[in-house]
Amino acid sequence: MLSAGLAYWNGAPLDPARDIIVHDIRSGPVHDVDLWTSITLVRSLEALGFWTAIGLDDAILFNDKHATTVELADSPVLVIPSVRVTTGRDTDRLPYQEFVPDDWFPVFTKPASWGRGLGCVLCPDRATLDAVLGLASGSGACMLVQPSVGEVVADTRVVAVEGHVVAAYDRIPTSSSHVANVSRGASVRPRAYVEQALHELVTLVHERFDLPYVCVDVLVNARGELHLSELELDGAVSALFDDPEAMDRVVGGRFRAYAARLERHTRERTLTATPVGGVRP
Repeated sequence: MLSAGLAYWNGAPLDPARDIIVHDIRSGPVHDVDLWTSITLVRSLEALGFWTAIGLDDAILFNDKHATTVELADSPVLVIPSVRVTTGRDTDRLPYQEFVPDDWFPVFTKPASWGRGLGCVLCPDRATLDAVLGLASGSGACMLVQPSVGEVVADTRVVAVEGHVVAAYDRIPTSSSHVANVSRGASVRPRAYVEQALHELVTLVHERFDLPYVCVDVLVNARGELHLSELELDGAVSALFDDPEAMDRVVGGRFRAYAARLERHTRERTLTATPVGGVRP
């Protein structure tokens, strides 16, 4: 709740010099009713001087897989080309089939936003693609159509804090699944080795977007090729819960980075608000 220039959580006032706001955008159809309210709330908190761990611009950008690949077109890891289709009652009037080459089939369809692997379907032909996008139209979901990258043997999550890789692990899909999310039954295999291209990608992301914490997800196919899947600014690491040392590097490192940035934000805000020679800058 906001009132008289103050923000409250469960009735207790929040302090911009102490409290960190961690907010990421969820834009699935079920979130429509809350989306605008949450965005304007975070913007109001920023206006009150709070530091937000995930900036609104970054939250919007990386919520959309297509926008992510556009911004990272020069990635050292292959990006997957896609056609972005906003479905709805007029989907049948959109000429999306014209933009999907024959050699993309079988194509992979997925929601443009984060969704724990939900709504991902492999379409062997154009009739199936029509059917899947027609089904998505019932909720008005924004969908991506992508060429299949072949058999995905792992969905690798690389966790970075302040531009440095602190953990990595493979999520191995079940034999009957199109996706490798842990929430969809995937098993987990820790990684001791991270390819140089992934280190370069993490460096590129940090230099370009200056994110204190990010999870970079990469698909690995049976040929060993790496394909950029998405970036999650609030990525979960439940697969590491049984490793205290890894949890300290990841969760501890994440919030130590947040605390350091909050301290810097508070210091800069104080300097900006301090009169110099009787005149505020």
